[in-house]
Amino acid sequence: MLEHFQFAFAITGPILLLLGVGWLVKLLGWVQEEFVSQSNTVVFNVAMPVMLFFAISGSTFGEAVDLSLTMIGAFGTLLLIGLLLLVGKLLPSDQRGVFVQGSYRGNLAILGVALCVATYGDDILPMVAIYIGVVTTLYNVLAVWVLNSSGALSKILKNPILIGISLGAIASLVQLPIPQFVRSTGSYLSAMTLPLALLCIGASLDFSSLRSHWRSISLAVLFKLIVSPVLLVSMGLWGALDNKALGVLFFMSASPTATASYIMARQMTKHGALAAEIVAVTTTLGVLTYTFGLVLLRTLNKI
Repeated sequence: MLEHFQFAFAITGPILLLLGVGWLVKLLGWVQEEFVSQSNTVVFNVAMPVMLFFAISGSTFGEAVDLSLTMIGAFGTLLLIGLLLLVGKLLPSDQRGVFVQGSYRGNLAILGVALCVATYGDDILPMVAIYIGVVTTLYNVLAVWVLNSSGALSKILKNPILIGISLGAIASLVQLPIPQFVRSTGSYLSAMTLPLALLCIGASLDFSSLRSHWRSISLAVLFKLIVSPVLLVSMGLWGALDNKALGVLFFMSASPTATASYIMARQMTKHGALAAEIVAVTTTLGVLTYTFGLVLLRTLNKI
């Protein structure tokens, strides 16, 4: 058992340390909120799309697609949201949309990718990118719906990560020749993506005013970090996914709440603070649930 914990912490430990470094440098005043916001913008609009573009464009598209994995991720997300809509009736009506979004919308592109790469190496990126493309599209459509907003199609078409994935798929299909100096530039941007993103998440952690939203936050943590991975991994086992696909499904379904959920909630509702607190608590506790989930899957010889 100790060996399994050592294996799991070797994967999640660096993630935890980078989050801690980000939190510490913000606490010490070495970076300001403006820097964190600008860095997040660079990651979301430039570095992450470039990383996923080159991951897909450099592979054979057909080999990158795992249809069973992607379909289970999509259908599992829909089933999870159905459960959340029922549980949301226990909460004040004006908080339900924020709770539902915060409980299903995982940080796939940063924490999910970081742990997949830490476990399987860069070769896993094409499979992960296709999964992210499909499930993130679903996330965006459903987020607009549960928050009673509009403009889902516009948000999807303008999403830089989805644009990067789509362009990478096209480049792979047509076997687009990419000059070496462009690939080298892409590798520099790709290398900075995950460390910078994790530092920014750590610097963004804020646990103020948790008491007023304790019920919504507790339920969101339960569903995002426990119910979601248990549900989707169980579906993966039932669907006979191979071990690598099952590991990807776990890392994606167990990912803490995405910071994008806070941005949308702040723009569309009056409960931006609740959304921020869900992100902070699930991110902090997510490292623990990731570790214990890895230990369990390792014990079962699934990773």
